[in-house]
Amino acid sequence: MRSILKVSAALSATATLVLVAGCGGAAEPGADHKPKASKSKTPATSAPPRKSYDPPQKFAAKGVPLPEAAGRGSITRDGTVARPLPLALHGTSAYIAAADSLQVIDTGTGKTTATVRPRHKPAAESDAETDAPIPTQDGQLMLVPFLVEFPGKGTTPSRVGIELDAVNTKTNKTDWTVDLDDLPSGGSEHDTRVRVVAATKSTAVVSAYGGDAVTYAVDLGTRKAAWHKEHVGTAAVIGDTAVSVTSKDSVRQQVIGLDINHDGKQIWKKLDGYELTAHPAGPHLIAITGRDYNSGDAIGTVLTADGSKAADLSGDLSGLTCRYDDASVTICQTEEPRTTALNAETGKQLWTLPEKGGNRVAPTVTAAWHGVVYGTTSNGPVALDAKTGADRSTSPGAAPVAVNEYTGVALDPGDHRTLIAHPAAG
Repeated sequence: MRSILKVSAALSATATLVLVAGCGGAAEPGADHKPKASKSKTPATSAPPRKSYDPPQKFAAKGVPLPEAAGRGSITRDGTVARPLPLALHGTSAYIAAADSLQVIDTGTGKTTATVRPRHKPAAESDAETDAPIPTQDGQLMLVPFLVEFPGKGTTPSRVGIELDAVNTKTNKTDWTVDLDDLPSGGSEHDTRVRVVAATKSTAVVSAYGGDAVTYAVDLGTRKAAWHKEHVGTAAVIGDTAVSVTSKDSVRQQVIGLDINHDGKQIWKKLDGYELTAHPAGPHLIAITGRDYNSGDAIGTVLTADGSKAADLSGDLSGLTCRYDDASVTICQTEEPRTTALNAETGKQLWTLPEKGGNRVAPTVTAAWHGVVYGTTSNGPVALDAKTGADRSTSPGAAPVAVNEYTGVALDPGDHRTLIAHPAAG
């Protein structure tokens, strides 16, 4: 097989990679509100402490089903997880985002332990697709945005905006909220989608997509919007640099870097192409694919936080996805399938499957976490060593699409529609 990677001399600066999107105007009409109380349910009896495995390489065959909302909009009819799930795992809980609430589920019992609702009236349909909540770096808060209706006052009519809720992961109650105004023009609450796309040590980045795109940078200390940018397309953030794909005209695009600590100031621009897409590739790198505007040739490159090229991508990059293992390795996969492991700091290729001249096939990767790659082959679930690509477990019991030290969330092998929380068992 052709190699997916040619490493260049330029390497990455220290950074933390998170997803970001387009940009727009912000105001905080009611920042730092006293939150509306959430409904909590206390189990009748306390369960014994669950065992943790970091990382897990085996999962119990039996688990508990998660609510339908855990896979809403993410699972296709043929039982494929086509886009990221609207859930995040933290400890023994699953946080499931919906348009009108955040459910907290005990992954050991499947029971709802808390339900958090926005202060304002939800503006989106209750079954609208949502994105996963994002934890702060210290894990103390889970950040979830809601598309809401702000009431009118005097001669000012009601309007749709964003309410950002910060949910305490110990109490599962809302600690504070921030209201964000000025959504993209040209859209409506029916086609506007909001998500938290980044959480650095000091800043949360919240985006909305409708007829246009808008991004808000929220200072986690002051709990106010620090800046906003308009008309910026799909993006990612490496450390303190927001990497965004922007449109020069109806076809032509560029990739730009914005300093999130200095009012979103543009600090560099790269490439001149079309059909450009940004793929998060770990805490130090971002992969860009698309076409060169002048030649029409395929673009495949890995950039660092300062816009330098760390590596070239080659071969058929259709359907490229990359997953960081939250340790030191990024796993990238194409539709072929072809699986390649990269050093998440330098972009150096560590291994690739299928093996050239060998007989090992590429797994369909479902997740990567703390040095383990999870996926499936025709032989069933498999777990690989993220650094070497060697099989670590040929019978892990499940191929999780979300995983932490307590739980692996995987599709039910029976109906391929329901998500099951399997306890980590080894």
